[in-house]
Amino acid sequence: MESMRPLAKNFYLSIFLVLIAMASTNCKPADLESTCDVKSESFLLASLVRLATGDRSPSCLPAFSFLEEWGVYVSTSIPKVRSILSYRNHILMGGDFNKVGLSTGSVAILDKHSGTAIPSRFCPFLKVKGETYAAVPDGSGGFYIGGTFTHVQGIKRSQVAHILPGCQLDPNFNVTEDASRSVYTLHVLGDNLYVGGNFASWGSNPQSNIASVNRYTGELNTGFFPGAMNNYVYSIVSFGNSLFIGGSFDTIGAVRLGIAKLNATTGVVDTSFTSQLNVGGAAFDLNMGTDSQGSPVLYVGGSFSTPRNNATAFYPDGTLTSWAPNPNAPVEAIQQYENTVYLGGSFTSVLGAPTANFLVGVDNGSGTAVKNDFAIDLTVTSLHLVGNQLYALGQFTMAKGISRNYAAAFEVPSGALTNWNPSLDEAVSNPGGAVIPFGNDVVLGFNRYGVNLIPKKHFVVFDEATGYPLDNTPEFDFGIVTMHLKGDRLFLGGSFRTINGISRNSFAALDLPHYQLNPMDVQIPGITGDIRAIASGNGQVYFGGDGFTTVSGQTRNRVAAISEETLALTQWNPNVDVTGIVSSLLVVGDAVFIGGLYTSLNGNNTIQYYRAVDTVTGTAISLPSTTNYPQNDVMVQTLYDGKIYLGGSFTTISGLGAFNNFAIYDFATNSYQNSIYANGFVNAITPAPDGRVLVGGSFTGLNGSTTTPNVSAFQTGSYNILNWAPNPDSTVYTSFYHNGKWYVGGEFKDAFNKAYGGFFRTDLNEPPSN
Repeated sequence: MESMRPLAKNFYLSIFLVLIAMASTNCKPADLESTCDVKSESFLLASLVRLATGDRSPSCLPAFSFLEEWGVYVSTSIPKVRSILSYRNHILMGGDFNKVGLSTGSVAILDKHSGTAIPSRFCPFLKVKGETYAAVPDGSGGFYIGGTFTHVQGIKRSQVAHILPGCQLDPNFNVTEDASRSVYTLHVLGDNLYVGGNFASWGSNPQSNIASVNRYTGELNTGFFPGAMNNYVYSIVSFGNSLFIGGSFDTIGAVRLGIAKLNATTGVVDTSFTSQLNVGGAAFDLNMGTDSQGSPVLYVGGSFSTPRNNATAFYPDGTLTSWAPNPNAPVEAIQQYENTVYLGGSFTSVLGAPTANFLVGVDNGSGTAVKNDFAIDLTVTSLHLVGNQLYALGQFTMAKGISRNYAAAFEVPSGALTNWNPSLDEAVSNPGGAVIPFGNDVVLGFNRYGVNLIPKKHFVVFDEATGYPLDNTPEFDFGIVTMHLKGDRLFLGGSFRTINGISRNSFAALDLPHYQLNPMDVQIPGITGDIRAIASGNGQVYFGGDGFTTVSGQTRNRVAAISEETLALTQWNPNVDVTGIVSSLLVVGDAVFIGGLYTSLNGNNTIQYYRAVDTVTGTAISLPSTTNYPQNDVMVQTLYDGKIYLGGSFTTISGLGAFNNFAIYDFATNSYQNSIYANGFVNAITPAPDGRVLVGGSFTGLNGSTTTPNVSAFQTGSYNILNWAPNPDSTVYTSFYHNGKWYVGGEFKDAFNKAYGGFFRTDLNEPPSN
């Protein structure tokens, strides 16, 4: 309990107080009172406890939602969700990713001991869209954040925002909008919030790279103006009514190299503070601390050679101190605890320690190393002290021989590594990170969107109720493109070559409910082939793709089938041309509709891109047409209410004219309709029982719209485009409808102006985002 957010603590306290109040009234429940009686006190108390503890066991008590939003991630490229299915109470996802984590956005509220994200039912995820580089407490239980973000909890905020103690965006604080602004540092003093970074102006006002705003409203304090500044501000600290700023600037009205002292009210440069760095030097971090005698000292870390190498200190009047740790490479972060100053950076030695890699504690008098056993394996870009915990962010993946992906914490002064492990998916840059206190927890601001990442290679199974991933599911060496569920067997296709280290080339089956690899191996040869489509019907499982010409030792060009019962290869053989690709399969009655990029089927080079074949031999039949063909790839097919909805990269159907990336084939009339069209590729078409159809792909809109990029929806019958636009920032590859919700997957990071990790759930009723 100790580490929970104050909100959570207050909830449990409320339950306790209710119990005390009941006892103090000398009232007790009637004998044999049933907890399931909705009018009883027992029902109320048991329901409160059920909510607080996250109990999901079968009960007559209310069922509360404990869903946490997870995402998929990969450090080296853009993660992609390519296929989504459901099985019992699980949501299955396959694609190109190697980790899953909580999709908090670039600000996460974490337990200060473990680094685990506080559940969203106690502290709603901020879902910050864009990177966060700075965070500071507001002194009243909330905090400010700064970075390059544009939205918080789906609401527009331009690079600076105020978060209230209840984990909600402050509606009253809103700075002037500027899409080009980057905020690297924040500092609170009195009623002012000082903002430093990279910006040429503040609205119509000339403040550049540093500005002061009212901490309650965000309104610019126009009376604060240091003069024109020619480069970035990375750090701001205060002493009395003075501000010290550090950065890469060399001009603030007059020459000031890397460091300057300003009047906190007017911004006027204090010319009596003459201390400067060398030309081209930069101050990355400032810390107002004390020397060995307890006198106030400004510690400076950065990349410079004058007046010291990469780390120096001044008294507030500008007098240089004797402190000289002399790190051999840039210092990116400085913090002080008692008489030890901790330095983080890319250095590998300091005074008194020929080997001091990336993090070291030095004496605050001489600068000599006094703590040098952190065993960090790569650059530290950010340091933050909260109580006696020293939090480090950076490029490292190990600390004291233990895995710590880009974030770690140490007790000071002992230097012991703690259990705090938010487990990030990518290095934290400089500027690009902050850890600050928030009640009994901490706020982490960083340059990515997910925390608490765990390995899941290309396949993950989520609990539908909680959102949490299941343990012990199989790992694939390369990506999954498609999945198909038949009974208690899951068929998977993609570019993978092994599953849990066992050879399976492009096509495999898992036995459910335990997701165990089935012995079946259809022995697709080669290393270039992949399976892109799977369907089933009439006792067979059909699969197609690219790059293979044999299956189980028999000739099968790009498409084949196995028996549902025995999993042995069948005689079904449509014989697509050897340079072709099968992208989609749909079974309707006794026909299999084959879509793709091919120009021959059954050896007939007049058949191209889309045709149905029988389910016995694979011989072409007359559906949907013997003369009219989409003139490019058919990537997706969906049957709904007697019609096949087709999507892909085609723009015409031969003999029929324009069909831009979408067509509808009506079995009742044996004809194509072009009631829906898109101006880019269509990868996903998913109807619901009520006739609403979600369309995903890479486009800017349906039926001429340019405001519904990558995913849109329409109503069958009327073909009206729905007033719904989540605006994901990149391609949608797949969607799946289940229990009143669409699950939408792709390579996007944002939707509804909120941070996501490759997928989101929707009921199509959210207001359009902007």
